[in-house]
Amino acid sequence: MPTKYVDVDGYAVHYFHTGRTTLPSVVPDVSKGKILLYLHGAGSNGHFGQKMVDILSAQHSPVALDYPGHGRSSGTESLKSLTAYSDLIYAFWRKLGVRPAALIGHSMGGAIAMDLALRHADMVESLILTCTAAKFTIPQERLDTWKQVMQGRAGQPFTKDSCSPKTPMNIIQEGWMEQIKTDPRVRYFDLVACQQVDLTAKLGEIRQPTLILAGQDDTTTPLAQAEQVRDRIPGAKLTVVPEAGHWLPIEKPQEACDAIVAFLS
Repeated sequence: MPTKYVDVDGYAVHYFHTGRTTLPSVVPDVSKGKILLYLHGAGSNGHFGQKMVDILSAQHSPVALDYPGHGRSSGTESLKSLTAYSDLIYAFWRKLGVRPAALIGHSMGGAIAMDLALRHADMVESLILTCTAAKFTIPQERLDTWKQVMQGRAGQPFTKDSCSPKTPMNIIQEGWMEQIKTDPRVRYFDLVACQQVDLTAKLGEIRQPTLILAGQDDTTTPLAQAEQVRDRIPGAKLTVVPEAGHWLPIEKPQEACDAIVAFLS
């Protein structure tokens, strides 16, 4: 995928797009279909959604950014709160000067997407919420592990917990390779920010068309949390993808995109 940088609030924000490359100051052509803005999860990066972006680019104009401190964007620290990420992404959208987008939010990115729909509705045409929750349940043990990693007292944990038991090992390794692209301290404070999120009471205020995608074997944001979001957002639809866990975008990208294309049409 072609990539570009744009200055947003003093950060050099790196993003992926489809179609032809353009000069540094020229926004890529996003006239095909709908603009789909992929918002990645905690400690992740825009490239995590590459498979979905490639599939969706046949009919639409996907864009996937790296948040500051993530992937190839500038910055060495996380933004510390969900609303700070939302405001940065809103500023990114305004800087591009494009029409409203369908937001594809994965995990923390899904909560950011919901917050954008509530506080910056002018940029949001619709929501596609993937493996996310209105209130995350993050075990203290997980936070403690990443704090130890951040402090240099432990190595990064490479586990299979984020995937379905039926996910092939090569796909799990892909996820691990994305994991190491972001500094552990950024991941740790992303998780702290997620722990502070609770959008439950405000979900009924969301008016944009909403699709929720859940991995049947997701233990990080279990199906019950997806059902809660569906029940509270007016008119929301839920699609459950079999043999997929929390890393649905790389485990079952075709199945996810089939549901997205049907929703958008």
